[in-house]
Amino acid sequence: MSDRPTLLVTRTLPTLVEARITTDYDARLNSDDAQYDDDALVARSVGANAILTCSTEKFSEPVIQQLPDSVRAIATYSVGYEHIDLDAARARDIIVTNTPDVLTDA
Repeated sequence: MSDRPTLLVTRTLPTLVEARITTDYDARLNSDDAQYDDDALVARSVGANAILTCSTEKFSEPVIQQLPDSVRAIATYSVGYEHIDLDAARARDIIVTNTPDVLTDA
């Protein structure tokens, strides 16, 4: 059993990003880059401490309500966070983060 936190990554990310993730976390990568539906998001998050997602996965209130208690954070690999129900996350004390200003100089 690893002492590192478990991170569910919902999409394939750039090689260097995934390399860093696997160094720092017990990572569950999505090597097929398949989009997870609601049931898959919930099922794959069992035992995860955090989820790193993209804007393609929708974390609606019903999905967030079904996430296991182990999930303490949802980080989105995007500037926007409209695909995550912030009120539902707040009600579960789940931290939500994004990547502000990532495109500022683009």
